[in-house]
Amino acid sequence: MLEILKFFLSIEFLNVFDLFSKMGEVVSETVNGVSLASLTTEESLYKLLDSTEDFDERKKVRNRLRQLQAELRAQRDEAMKRREQEREEMILQRKKDAEDSKRRMLAMYDHAAKSGVMDVNIYKNKEPSAADAVPMTPKRDLVEEAIQQRHKEAEERKRKILAAYDAAARSGVPGPKTADFDAINNSTSAPVTPVAKKPPTDCTFGNIIPKPAQNNQKISAKAKFQQMDAVQNKQTPARPNFRAGGGVTRSASDIKDMLLHWCKSKTKEYERVEITNFSTSWNDGMAFCALIHHFYPDAFDFESLNPKNRRYNFELAFRVSEEKADIAPLLDVEDMVLMKKPDWKCVFTYVQSFYRKLHDKD
Repeated sequence: MLEILKFFLSIEFLNVFDLFSKMGEVVSETVNGVSLASLTTEESLYKLLDSTEDFDERKKVRNRLRQLQAELRAQRDEAMKRREQEREEMILQRKKDAEDSKRRMLAMYDHAAKSGVMDVNIYKNKEPSAADAVPMTPKRDLVEEAIQQRHKEAEERKRKILAAYDAAARSGVPGPKTADFDAINNSTSAPVTPVAKKPPTDCTFGNIIPKPAQNNQKISAKAKFQQMDAVQNKQTPARPNFRAGGGVTRSASDIKDMLLHWCKSKTKEYERVEITNFSTSWNDGMAFCALIHHFYPDAFDFESLNPKNRRYNFELAFRVSEEKADIAPLLDVEDMVLMKKPDWKCVFTYVQSFYRKLHDKD
């Protein structure tokens, strides 16, 4: 049985060998004096086929045509596979480049977060090494630092103002006291000590109104508030009290009401201005503008003002008051813009300057 199988296999092998031999013969044969092996395009073979009338020769041309088509098909398949492979390699390379760019970008920002310096060379040139590493430091909160700095400056101004009033109170000179702000501001340190004794009480309205620095130095609202409290705490009780000269001492409440009435009377003809207190009535700057405009109507056009432009109103009122009436800008524009409900004591302190400078002008 095995021998029979080997016999048939040998016969099949011979047949296949003969087939390939015949194909080789076809390729090496010539038709009309033209070697079929030299024809490498389908167009040339079709032309040869059209010019050949012999059946056997036409058969040879068709065999060569089929062989050429198989070779061209194999070449196209190979080229297509090669293009697909190149495309996949290009996609992988782009992905790799993107990952590398992302890695280097993150390394650059990480280095910047640690050191506070943006080094573009880390992204362009190399991967950050261990030598480039910078110890992690806490991130700075600039807003918090600014708030703390302003708080520190306000505390320093308060300390100097209280020291000036303390020195004035301990001077022993009878009558109204005026703090020497020049000496305090020029000093680097001014100790604050409790007042040993109360200064002699005076009964005039002007005595309770602290005078600003003579050099028009700007003092913050918070410091001025502490200044006013220091003066008011030295006054007599709220009940009427007679002094030796025959006058009546006014309480802080009476002075506040009197000053509020004075502001109302000077601004009653202005629309969009209604003064009922020393806090919210002044939060858009219109009341300050109306008060200074009453005494200096040619300084600016009040009708053109808009309550919504709060910053502009504050800047205008403070500037005109300083230029026209020599009223020091005791309030800070930034503080007033931030506060919808200003501290009434800060506003009250500043408005006293208006009264002191302008109450005799009418």
